[in-house]
Amino acid sequence: MKKIAINGFGRIGRSSLKVILESPDLEVVAINDLMSIENAVYLLKYDSIYGKYDRKVSFEGDYILIDDKKIRYTSKKDPLELPWKELWVDVAIESTGFFTNKADAEKHIIAGAKFVVISGPTKDTPTIVHGVNTAEGKVSIFSCASCTTNNISPLIEILGRRIGIKKAILNTIHAYTASQTLVDAPSKREPRMGRTAGINLAPAATGAAIATTKALPEYAGKFDGVAVRVPVPVGSISDITFVTERNTTAEEINAILTEESLTARYEKVVAVTDEPLVSTDIIKSPFAATVDLEMTRVVDGDLVKVMAWYDNEWGFTNQMIRQIQEL
Repeated sequence: MKKIAINGFGRIGRSSLKVILESPDLEVVAINDLMSIENAVYLLKYDSIYGKYDRKVSFEGDYILIDDKKIRYTSKKDPLELPWKELWVDVAIESTGFFTNKADAEKHIIAGAKFVVISGPTKDTPTIVHGVNTAEGKVSIFSCASCTTNNISPLIEILGRRIGIKKAILNTIHAYTASQTLVDAPSKREPRMGRTAGINLAPAATGAAIATTKALPEYAGKFDGVAVRVPVPVGSISDITFVTERNTTAEEINAILTEESLTARYEKVVAVTDEPLVSTDIIKSPFAATVDLEMTRVVDGDLVKVMAWYDNEWGFTNQMIRQIQEL
């Protein structure tokens, strides 16, 4: 059984704990976050999106108690001070959003972890998207990229392999996140991210398409994208438009995606639906991508649009945990 430590107990950190507790081959032995243990327990127990946690949650001293399980809780700012060696940690999940470069992530290795998995895009570590380039994941430090990269990469890999893609562009219609503001305020990221998240459609940059090319380098320079942040708290849909190497039809595209969703490689990663879903229907879906077959379009044989739903928190977390299970 792999011993897991979680550094950063935000949306992804808490989701990671819940997914791991349902995984008999993994065990969380420690959580590190600067918030108080009281607040950590409260946020674990009550969730505005996923509802009240169905396990008993409390704390005792420096331990979070979940049912009959005790998990060590620390509040160390510097990863070098974390007790990973003492706790025999196999994998550290780096989900603070701060230690995303290789040098900073390596502090977990120095502290005693064998592997570090970064829950976000990075510039100087390998990018592993489960199902797409899973076999490359035996490195000690790697990124699982972003929710959107995990959503679109499998589709690009499948359709590129089966039909051929000359070039592509993405628009992700994305739930708002903590990088936006609750009321109008200055934003360090970009001006539109400072506008009230709950009432605005906010066009934004996204690195998800470029990050896809780290997992699929054959598309470097051929894939880019944008995002539109929308006023829902979770539940997103990607809109990928691409030019194919040969002529195709919407029926063939849908048949290929349906067939691939049943393979051992993608059965847990990609789903398809012919039902008229909306964003709330995708909440807590464990899949990286649920292709909305009804929305597939083909123009003049070689211009294709594919759309795929994803829970940008829960789906991504499940992808990351699947990759950890491969280590």
